[in-house]
Amino acid sequence: MKIRRIFLITLLFLCFSISNSLAGEALTLASGAGYKKLVTELSKVFTDKTGIEVRQIFGNMGQVIAQAEQSGQVDCVIGDKRFLDGATLSFGEEYLIGQGRLVAAAPKGSAVTRLEAMANPEIKRIAMPDPKKAIYGRSAAEYLAKSGMKDKVEGKLLVVGTVPQVSAYVVSGEVDLGFINMTDALAIKDKVGRLIEVDQALYEPIRIVAKTLKSAPDAAAAGKFGEFLQSEEAGKIVAKHGM
Repeated sequence: MKIRRIFLITLLFLCFSISNSLAGEALTLASGAGYKKLVTELSKVFTDKTGIEVRQIFGNMGQVIAQAEQSGQVDCVIGDKRFLDGATLSFGEEYLIGQGRLVAAAPKGSAVTRLEAMANPEIKRIAMPDPKKAIYGRSAAEYLAKSGMKDKVEGKLLVVGTVPQVSAYVVSGEVDLGFINMTDALAIKDKVGRLIEVDQALYEPIRIVAKTLKSAPDAAAAGKFGEFLQSEEAGKIVAKHGM
């Protein structure tokens, strides 16, 4: 009887320990702010399927890289492959999420129907993310240069930190046009007047990837998230968000 009691207590202790271990498994993701809604939905579904908690950090890519470097707590970074390939972080595995698309959003009541209208006198303020720190700021700058619009709009540009900041300016009507990504554009489509997709031939391809860090505090959870990103379920979520 005493041996049985010891066995049961030991078994309960092991179960409790395993339960605590699983409950404590967590993943920290750092992502460009323009993908907040996408990453939030992917994280929720991943947590529902695995029980692994996902902590999320958002900002422009300059902020994201700095946070990952300084904190030592980030397991996985989501952003533009070209930008991340040039970062000083030491990455492990890479998982393709989708193709990013640049969009110009006009506020409600705007008469703008084509991007060439940016040169018109009535268009006074055009918002874009910082090209040095944000993927879509860089893409917007590439578009302006390749389309020949750069010199025509230079005095009208309002450069801000992130895609969501541009979206906020468009929704409030404080600018006449704003360059954002398709993911954020779909999230605000009912709050703006028009969305104009930019010709993809006029900016470098945007490949959005998830990269795990070699220094990841929870490499196992990061690997599981990477596997989830390759699933059909994750693919449907990504497509829904315009990628």
